[in-house]
Amino acid sequence: ASAFAVMFLYLIGVQLIEEWRGRASSISDQIILYGSAFIGAMTFAVTDSHWFNAVEAEVYALSTFFTAICVWLILAWSRHSGESGNVRYIIIIAYMLGLATGIHLLNLLTLPFIALIVYFKKYEFSFQGFAATIGITLLVFMTIYLGIIKGLPNMANEFGLLVPSLVVIGIFAITAYMIKSNNPQWSVILTCVVMIFMGFSTYATIFIRATQHPNINENNPDTIEGALAYMNRDQYGDWSILDRASTLKRPENQYWNRYVKNKNNPTSQEVRNFVWNYQFKEMYLRYFFWQFAGKEDYAKRSWEITKLDGSLIKKLQGINWFRYGLPLALLFGIAGMGHHFYRDPKRALAVLALFLATGLMIIVYLNQYDPQPRERDYSYVGSFFAFSIWISIGLAGLLERVKELLSNDSLSKMVNIGLLSVIFIAMPFTMVYTDYHEHDRTGNYVAWDYAYNMLNSCEPNGIIFTNGDNDTFPLWYIQEVEGVRKDVRVVNLSLLNTPWYIEQLKNQEPKIPLQIKDEHIPKIDPIIGTGMALEKWTTEWTSMKRQL
Repeated sequence: ASAFAVMFLYLIGVQLIEEWRGRASSISDQIILYGSAFIGAMTFAVTDSHWFNAVEAEVYALSTFFTAICVWLILAWSRHSGESGNVRYIIIIAYMLGLATGIHLLNLLTLPFIALIVYFKKYEFSFQGFAATIGITLLVFMTIYLGIIKGLPNMANEFGLLVPSLVVIGIFAITAYMIKSNNPQWSVILTCVVMIFMGFSTYATIFIRATQHPNINENNPDTIEGALAYMNRDQYGDWSILDRASTLKRPENQYWNRYVKNKNNPTSQEVRNFVWNYQFKEMYLRYFFWQFAGKEDYAKRSWEITKLDGSLIKKLQGINWFRYGLPLALLFGIAGMGHHFYRDPKRALAVLALFLATGLMIIVYLNQYDPQPRERDYSYVGSFFAFSIWISIGLAGLLERVKELLSNDSLSKMVNIGLLSVIFIAMPFTMVYTDYHEHDRTGNYVAWDYAYNMLNSCEPNGIIFTNGDNDTFPLWYIQEVEGVRKDVRVVNLSLLNTPWYIEQLKNQEPKIPLQIKDEHIPKIDPIIGTGMALEKWTTEWTSMKRQL
């Protein structure tokens, strides 16, 4: 998936450069066009976060792939605009967006790019038209997110499966009628909705599998209520997107003393300090420069986390500006952004929208507290993908300038080939050479060995307590996939605040001997108070610990 994302990035670079240069009609033009796009794509291929996603069993490699194919498809639509059957690109984009929602919601952030490409292809720029395009984009986003992804499960939970089933069948029927009555606009719009439904339907595999009650069955979404809680991520709690002060007050925000004197009454300046220094600088800009300038080695951590009084809390991996020599990728990307706006401002604005949507908008939406359980750079790879487009364009701008300065075509070809060779060695090749030892997982059996050793430290039919994903998943894997020490019961303390997990501990082999009735499990709530209430809670908790 990651390799295909790189391939589509190359094709995107080619198409965007062709928008102002035209198709390559000579060898020197081919060198500029294909050489620039190739080096830009190869640079992105070996950026730190994309490479990490590529060798990890997670959703983010597939998410990047769907982002790439959606961007390429709308550019293909633009290239073939006016041709018969060109609408198929729009329809398959809808299907890709539907499929992608079963992977990760990040792909919906390609909608601003898609909308601007359509707008600039079909209409002359006007403020009213631009504002209308933004409004339509938001409407489409809300229709997919609130109407389909959230709306259908909520409808099923409120009225039962029959009502959303009838809604979907009704939309299919109206679509068929519009196609039969030769209404092209509504046929396309409704066909896109149908394709999103079809892609989104892959989500059903989660719930079908849950009804079979496998040993690893997080959230147990085998009922409509359970499925809704699963999709809404209820176990992770809710948070306000725009209220940054409330994030400072959250109990998870352990490092509040970096920003405020009084956690429960932060000033406006303290909130702004938190947002800029943590959410933007530490949790985005630091990651951004990791990709295109360089990431510090773990042993040389220099990004200091300090309290307001200056005392050190810990150190993080910062930025090594000269990890790859000069930060050429960063310089070419910035130059490419400027060159793109100079040569083709409309599509440059579309790329900027993609860059901001997959970077800035995610920062605003996540509203992260400090500290996070792990580095979150993998969330912003779509933004790094967009910036890498400008690396290709920056290279094309440089090679164009060389061709203009050297009037001799043969000489300019030789110089540009030489330049591309030097840049290839100085940029993607140097990045591979420098970072390969960090990303190569050959012979890395730490997770397997950790799980094997932990399980075999237990006596027969023992219980082992873990706390979080990284502690737990290696043990689950080695038990369920490789059948190692299945007699040991793994108890994840992070999940013990969920009734479905307590029920599984009680009823699934190997069982925990909990003396509590199944119907009482969903009613367990924390008791906050003092005196008799606290004494009662302490007694009950002590009793449960003894049972365990």
